[in-house]
Amino acid sequence: MCSGKPAHRLRPPGSPHRTCRPTVAADPKAAIRDRALAVGFDAVGFCDAALGPNARVRLADFLAAGQHGDMGWLADRTEQRADPRALWPEARSVIALGLSYAPEDDPLAVLDQPDRGGISVYARNRDYHDVVKGMLKTLAQFVVSRFGPDVKVFVDTAPVMEKPLAMRAGLGWQGKHT
Repeated sequence: MCSGKPAHRLRPPGSPHRTCRPTVAADPKAAIRDRALAVGFDAVGFCDAALGPNARVRLADFLAAGQHGDMGWLADRTEQRADPRALWPEARSVIALGLSYAPEDDPLAVLDQPDRGGISVYARNRDYHDVVKGMLKTLAQFVVSRFGPDVKVFVDTAPVMEKPLAMRAGLGWQGKHT
């Protein structure tokens, strides 16, 4: 089990942000959760790879209503978006992970400084795709070496619906975005 202050910004792969003591976990989920936290992730959840029949309907309704705006690419590869097993038929489970990119300082403080430009919080550090992918690869190496399955890692670059998967894995909820 890991303890310590949670991270508040993206860190390079493998840089610790918690003080961890080794654990012997007979439960694969517990072992993966412990390693994910040690690698630097802030949230870990698990779910079945199937999103269920409603995912396809919800995606079709979302697209038909034009709620995807200018993101035309969301209408591509809808079969794979609605079911990760269409992308990778052997998939059985999803490990959903979260990483906070909240800064240590109040990001709204810059608004009171008219001589400074505001930059979105997620864009203030290294590209999160690179940072998170390195962390995912580290975790994947552990999973493969310890449990033996094939593993694929994605950082919002594959046609999978990350938000519904994360919600099914118990990492939060999906609200209305405009």
